[in-house]
Amino acid sequence: MRLSSRFISVLAAPLLLAGAAGAYASNHSQAAPTMVSMASGHLLVNAKGMTLYVFAADSKNKSVCSGQCAKFWPPVLVPKGATPSKSMTGIVGAFGEIMRADGTDQLTFDGAPLYTFLEDKKAGDLNGQGLIASGGYWWAVVVTGAAAPAASSPTPAAKSGY
Repeated sequence: MRLSSRFISVLAAPLLLAGAAGAYASNHSQAAPTMVSMASGHLLVNAKGMTLYVFAADSKNKSVCSGQCAKFWPPVLVPKGATPSKSMTGIVGAFGEIMRADGTDQLTFDGAPLYTFLEDKKAGDLNGQGLIASGGYWWAVVVTGAAAPAASSPTPAAKSGY
């Protein structure tokens, strides 16, 4: 996979396994140590609370989702004249932007272009998680929370004229 190891897929199976392993360990006094546990993480969403996704077919700082793909997986665009903050308090990783083939700027996280999904209708929906579409897998972005340099948010700010 070309994406950063900071991306953790959001799947129900690990949660079910963690619960089952904990139940097994509590019922058996000499059980082996728990083999699965939950890591703390945070789902990345846009300003409207819609889940953000990465596309496994993309490479670092390069989107291959255009045309029909971009209709179903709209890229998270940075408004003209704005620059995203590089970091966000409590999130390990860096935000940035890339120029798409159509000349628009797309938001990235650790170099991975970010998208929403047309079939997510309300905040918190994860309908695109793990789908195979447009030639690759789509994954919701979950980031680990840790002490990061203080910054505002990845919300675009006005570009300075330097």
